[in-house]
Amino acid sequence: MKIKNIQFLLFPCLLLTSCIDEIKLNVHTGQQLFVVDGLITDSMQIHTVKVNYSAIIGNVSTDNVMTPVRGASVRVLDDAGGSFTFTETDNGVYSRSMQGEVGKAYHVEIKTANGKTVLSHPAVLSNAPPLLPATVKVFEELTISQTGRSIYNERLSLEMNTDVSNVTDRPYLRWRATGEYEFGEDYPGIISRKICYIKQNIDFNNIKIFDTHELAGVLLTDEPFLITKYDYRYAFQYCFHLYQYSISADEYKYWKNVQDIVNIDGSLLEPPPGTVKGNLYNPDDLNDRILGYFSVAGVFYTRQFSNAISLGFSAPPLCSIWPPQQPECGNCLTIPKSSVTRPEYWEP
Repeated sequence: MKIKNIQFLLFPCLLLTSCIDEIKLNVHTGQQLFVVDGLITDSMQIHTVKVNYSAIIGNVSTDNVMTPVRGASVRVLDDAGGSFTFTETDNGVYSRSMQGEVGKAYHVEIKTANGKTVLSHPAVLSNAPPLLPATVKVFEELTISQTGRSIYNERLSLEMNTDVSNVTDRPYLRWRATGEYEFGEDYPGIISRKICYIKQNIDFNNIKIFDTHELAGVLLTDEPFLITKYDYRYAFQYCFHLYQYSISADEYKYWKNVQDIVNIDGSLLEPPPGTVKGNLYNPDDLNDRILGYFSVAGVFYTRQFSNAISLGFSAPPLCSIWPPQQPECGNCLTIPKSSVTRPEYWEP
């Protein structure tokens, strides 16, 4: 449930070596910018606020290397006088177990050890409408190789469905998802076979938002969310953890602007959107550019299971080739983020 750091969205075209003309963005090189990544919802859970300095802009050797801001004072405040202090649980990561209340406005206050103050503009936490079961489909995607050969790859699409009939004001929505799959060992002479459960991020760099004011009715159906590879992970059981956030109009505009930069696929001769302005600012220096966004959102969470049988598409297990070649077939704990502890919610 983390919001992505967007420090490099300031200069996306620099990542494209095929630009025909140079596009100059309003970026000052040789400096680090303050970056905040935080989220408060109406779910009782551990919430986090990440505070960092960006990589040095213009220094290729430090690409993607951020500097954690340690020893800061981080509080979340509401409009009813509530104050919630966050504790540094890792370098630059400040955490607290809390639950926001629908109808209250929240903002973050960060004070660094060297006296810098960063605030977010208050935002009202709104109720999230319920998610209906997602539409999950498998299809064959055609690609053409460099030699002109047709290649078909099986892909899985996830489409969102929701009902806004019981929501007073039409919400702005944002969706996130994580995945988890079951994996069984199989190798010659196996005696004690382990079953592992592996967590994974399946919507990395996927920004999906929706303005329900555009709906003619109260049901949103089959709205494309994400497409991922269909393979052995669905052979036994796959669990989608789905999150629907009800975000503010300002946050919707923010993510829309981020999309405009991330999804530059039209004419590169058109002027890019430039720096994306979030809801964070330095009250002592309004010219100080603060990156990131502190999100205040209602959340509706659900999980949904799928497998090869329910999808009607064959997905042979990774270890079905005999003898298996992959090392994880002999020890599934070698798979990153794997565990032999079966989740209590897992379906048989």
